Formats: sequence, structure tokens, C-alpha cells
Amino acid sequence: MTFVHQALTWGFLLALAPLLIHLINLMRRKRVQWAAMDFLLRSYKKHRRWIWLKQLLLLLMRMAAITLVVAMVAQWITQKQWLALFGSTTTHHFVLLDDSYSMAEQSGGASAFDKAKQAIGNIATQAMNQDSQQKLTLIRFSRAARVIDRDAADADVTQITDLNAEIVDSNFDVLVEEKRRGFNVTELAAGAQQAMVVLNQLLEQNQDENNIVYILSDFREREWESPSELLTLLREANNHAADIHFVGCVNKTQANLTLTDLQPEPGTRAAGVPLFVTVSVRNSSDQVARNVQVKVRTHFYDPAVVASSEPGEVISKLDEPPTVLIEEIPAGESATRRVQVFFPQPGPQVVEAILSDDAVVTDNRRWCVVNVAEGDPVLVIDGSLDQKHAYFLSTAFEPGQRTNTGVRPDLKTPAFLRDTTPESLAAYRVVYLLDVQQLDDRAVQNLEEYVRNGGGVGIFVGEQVNAAFYTQKLYRAGEGFFPLPLDRANDLPLELLENVPDFEVENHPVFSIFLGERNPFVRLVAIRRYLQPPAAWAPSTDAPIEVLARLRNGDPLAVEKRFGNGRVIAFLTTLSPEWNNWAHDPSFVVAALKLQAYLAASNQHEDSRLVGSPISLTLNSDEYLNDVSFVTPGSIKDETIVEQRSAVPLEAGSPLMRVELDDRASQTSGVGVDRSGIYEVWAPTRDGKFDVRRYALNPDPSEGDLAFAGSQELLTRLKPLAIKFREADEYAYDLFQQAGYNRSFLVMCLLIAILIGEQLLAYSASYHPAKGVAN
Repeated sequence: MTFVHQALTWGFLLALAPLLIHLINLMRRKRVQWAAMDFLLRSYKKHRRWIWLKQLLLLLMRMAAITLVVAMVAQWITQKQWLALFGSTTTHHFVLLDDSYSMAEQSGGASAFDKAKQAIGNIATQAMNQDSQQKLTLIRFSRAARVIDRDAADADVTQITDLNAEIVDSNFDVLVEEKRRGFNVTELAAGAQQAMVVLNQLLEQNQDENNIVYILSDFREREWESPSELLTLLREANNHAADIHFVGCVNKTQANLTLTDLQPEPGTRAAGVPLFVTVSVRNSSDQVARNVQVKVRTHFYDPAVVASSEPGEVISKLDEPPTVLIEEIPAGESATRRVQVFFPQPGPQVVEAILSDDAVVTDNRRWCVVNVAEGDPVLVIDGSLDQKHAYFLSTAFEPGQRTNTGVRPDLKTPAFLRDTTPESLAAYRVVYLLDVQQLDDRAVQNLEEYVRNGGGVGIFVGEQVNAAFYTQKLYRAGEGFFPLPLDRANDLPLELLENVPDFEVENHPVFSIFLGERNPFVRLVAIRRYLQPPAAWAPSTDAPIEVLARLRNGDPLAVEKRFGNGRVIAFLTTLSPEWNNWAHDPSFVVAALKLQAYLAASNQHEDSRLVGSPISLTLNSDEYLNDVSFVTPGSIKDETIVEQRSAVPLEAGSPLMRVELDDRASQTSGVGVDRSGIYEVWAPTRDGKFDVRRYALNPDPSEGDLAFAGSQELLTRLKPLAIKFREADEYAYDLFQQAGYNRSFLVMCLLIAILIGEQLLAYSASYHPAKGVAN
């Protein structure tokens, strides 16, 4: 039995008082001979058994009354809603431990995770002090999150739980301490939902036990603000559990800065060409953050050093640009800054951003991988006989030896688009069509597939362009990749007023040099002739078409269309200075580079991965060997671990084979994808070299929001569930004394019934003279 006030249970000895009084009264009796009693004695012997039974019942009822009084004062607690009258019931404690990285929040010299581990020890100790059989199951959020199947129906429970229905014995505290020493807060953002799914599976398997659930977490607002799915899972758990306890490991919201993003800007990513990266910092607090310093540094991997090294031996060369100072970040908002970086040679290079330590350190570092090429190859198709359009574009991209833009134009004839393969065309970052009269059907098909798969196409018209072909074959009533139908060439009427520009631009990256009311460049560009669309044409509001620039008469000058995953921008004038003077103006070079960066961006896919995301490669066995090495971050700074894996064929007889590193690997070999940092894959080729690829795995920035849900607000949201909320360090008294159902009211009702019965039985067992008879 369990009581709130265990010390008062000594009062049960008072139940012996009626028996003691009865025995004392027997000792005080004196036998006296009286002749008149002979008749009464014979009558007494006749009814003696019934009288003794009444007296025995009366004695027992008085002892029971005292017992119930003590039980009511000590507050009797049962672990089941209905008393186990026909045998004892095993109490099963299910402990769910939040080990996401927000639990690393420091407060008072200890982390929230340290408090949670201490609470586990308290639960285990108190379970050992119980008289009935006790079991304990321990589930960490991170291990439950590894369950691929959401229902966890086919999951091996032993691979999910750290302790599975472990019987609490005299050495249980040693086992728990050993487990606790091996627990560390992870860099994952695993929530309670998948752990609750696993819990409900286990509760359903143990319905005949007295189940008590403990959720040890920091209960952040982001997860519990609208806990509809969690509420459904909690209701299901409540059907099989006597109690559900929320054990809070934090009690307030602390300020925290989080690196939310780090990535290169769209544009040319070539060796020897400066590149801008953007870094974003979020202030997850209710106070303004001032003078925030962000250190950005690059890790350069020399291709020659990599080629002569083995996996795990390469050390990058660090370069640190000046520290970025963000003067102010308002509460709850983010700030973004640009930083210029430089890589002298090609290869997968790395950029890292670092914040100063605060409440949580995991989200203070972030990485990105920049795949730097020798140069960006672009395909230039010039339809003019003397290649005059290609000359001006190539000059903008390759102005001279002293200036390196990273763009490498490759001049071809229109027939190249017909004869090439989609794989060869995909090697070009951008395709330019300059005054091309028309294309073969095969060329049109290749171009459409190229754009649909993420390629960029820039088109300039001219005298050679067949407007009917562009309208019928490339535009195709809006189904093709060309943005608009064409009608005929037209001259732009002269403007009589001075300082009126020939065109106006929208706020678009390509035309950023022309923005501004007093911008002189837009007035220096003269447009004399252009191809106009049909007078009735206008882009549909729901079509992926945008007019980027218009002539002063309202006709479009530059139009963009998004086609599949790619982009197409059509300029309705020439690139060379035939219908305009733009190629002679300094703004042309800037706009051409902006155009190249914008069109190439659609083909630049940032490989942004969170910690826990698998790294998978598909290799061709004709080119690669199957022994692949993974180089992963270690548990301490600058440590790396080399893990060997064998690629396996995708199917029997297939030359393709796959190798993967995922979070399940950490359970067997201890090496997985559960740490943030740079991961390398060294795939050996059949010519004795290594194909080295790098991946950046970053912590989920949402986990860095430390807003605390609040105990009362949380319990209100979870109504009508009777959740018990207690802080992790509130274990000064026995937790199990508060777990279960208080039977004080039931005891009081039984006491009243026994007292009434005792009075009636006492009246029946005593002597009462008949009415009207003299005493």
C-alpha cells in the first residue's frame, strides 16, 4: 500500500486498542456464586454462540473504524483506478527522454539534459523503494526518430529503447547509472511525436500492468503551441496509463542567437573569381541583440594535396576574412549580411560561420559546401554570318587576361543543338541564342528538355529571326519555352522631350544597374528598333511570365518565363549595336554578367542537409570500385573518423551500385550522420584516383528557438487530460506517493458505514428492558 503521509501509518497499531481493552475487561471480572442465576445461566448457554458472534463482530468493526481513520489521515493512494482485489499488479514506468540539442541549454551551471538525467535517477531510486514489482522502459527521442515506419509496427523495440521492461531489482540503480553516463545530448531536432508513437505501441502490449508515463523535456513553444497531433497521441496513451507526468527541465525562456542560413549567392562559382556568401542570424529572444559578431572563414582544399592523400589525412587551409559586425538584431527577427570569399583553385570548398557561445552552442556554427569549377561553360549560338553578336557577348565574359569573370563561352552553330545529346547540353550552365533564324525540331526538343531540367536560356533577336517560327514552334500558344508571340519588327518613335529614357525596368537582378530615379545609365542607352508582339498580347496573371523592361511606348523589351525548373529571358532587340547602342555602353558588361548569374542560378541547387539526413551515392561499377570511405566529424573539435563501406548493386546484373551512410549506422558502428559539420566521401576510381565529394550537415535552426511553453499554459492546451506537470528538480518527496488515485473519500464513506453498523450492532448486543417493566 502507498500513502501520502507514510509516517502516519504507524497509527495502524491503534487498531489493536479495542482488543487490548477487551482483554483488560476480561481480567477485571470476578466470579460470584448466585443461586438465582442458575436459570439465567441455562438461558445464556442456549444463546451463547450468537452473543459471542455479535461481540466478535463488534470488536472487529471497532478495530476497522480505527484502521480507516488512520488510512484517511495518511491519505491512501492506489496505482489503479480500480483496486486489484485478486492479486498484486506490476507497476511499469515508461520514461521518454528528450535529447534534442535545445536540451543543452545552460542554466545555473547545469544543462537541461543534466537535470533530466538526474530525474531519471530519482525515478529509478524511488521505484526500488516500492514493495510491489516494478519495471522501467526508457526511450530517447533521438532513437525513436530513427524509426522509418511512422507506425513503428515493424520496428524492433530493442533497437529503439535503451531499457525495455527492465525489472527493478536491488542492482537496478547501478544499471541506470551506467546508462546515464552514456547519454549525451544530440545535435538533432527530434520531437516527442515519434517517441509517443513508440510509447503507445508498448502501452498496448502491456495493458494488464499499472503504467505510469514520464516525459522529460524542455517543452518549447514551437512544438507545443498547437499540439493537435501530440494531443491525439496523449489521449491514446491516457487510455492505457494510470498517470502521465510532464517533467520540465527548464522553467523560463533564455536569449539565444542562431545561425539560420549560410549559402553562396547565385552567380559564377569559378576558381579565382570572388564569390559572395550570405549569412543569416536570428535573435530568438524578447530583447534586442546588439553588436553581434559573426566570424566567417573558408576551408580551402588544394586539389594537388587531395590527389596525393588518403581519406582522413587532408587538412584544409584556413582563411578568415574580417569579422562581420551586426549592430542590432531586433527581438524575434533575423539579420542577413554578405561576405566575400575567394578560392584560388577548383573543387568542393567549404565556408564556415561561427557565433560566440551563448545558451545553446550547437546552433552557433554552420557550414556550406561550394563546388568551385575551373569556369562556367556557356553555349553561344550566333545566327549572324560574321558572328558579330557573339563577339560582344564574349568580350563581356572574357575582357582580358587581367580580369577573370569565370565564364567560358563556347561558340557553336545552330546545327550543334540538333546534333548534340541532352547529356552534353546539360554540361553548359547557360545557352544563348543570338539572332538565330530558326531551329530544327530536334534542336527545339533538346532545348526544351534542357530548360525543363533547370537550364537557363538567354535570347536576343535581330534581322535574321523568323517571327512566325518563334511564335509557332517556340511559343506554341504558351506551351513552349519562349515567353511571348512575335509579330514584326518596328522602329521606336523618336522622343521630342529631353532626358526621357527609351525604356523602364522593373526591380530585377538583371537590371539592377538601371535602378534609381537619377540613374544616368538608363538615359544613355538608345533603342532604335525592336520586335513587337501582337497588339492584343498581354501576359496572363497566373502564367509564369514577367515583363522585366518596357519601352516608352509600352511595348515589352525584356520578358522572362519560368519553364519547368529553368528560366528563359527574351530581349526583343539585338545584342550587337544594330538596333541599339547598348553594347557600346559600360552598363552592358555589368548587365551581361548579371544576366549570366541569374540564368545560371536556376541550375544551381544548394545541397542543404540537416543533421540526421542520410548521405547516399549511386556509382557506376564500370568507373568506380566498391570500397568507399566516409570521413565524418568526431566527438571533439577537429577530430575526424574514417568509416569504410562497401557499395552494393542496385539490382542483379546492374552496373549501378549504391553506398549510404545514415543515422542507423551509429547504432552499430558508432559512426553516422548525427553530428554537424563536413562529411567527405572518397570513392575510388578504377584508374587509381579518388573522387572526393563533400557535404555539409547543419543543425535544424528551429530547435534554437528557446521559447518556453509555460506549465499552466501547456496544461490548459491539453485539457481535459489530467496531466501532472512537475519540474525536474522537484523531487524532495516521493514522486510515487503523488502518482495514482487518492482514496480518502472512499475511506471516509467506508468509515461512516462501519460507524453506523457498529452503533446498530452495539445496540443489538446490549441489554434493554422491555417497555412498561419496572427496573
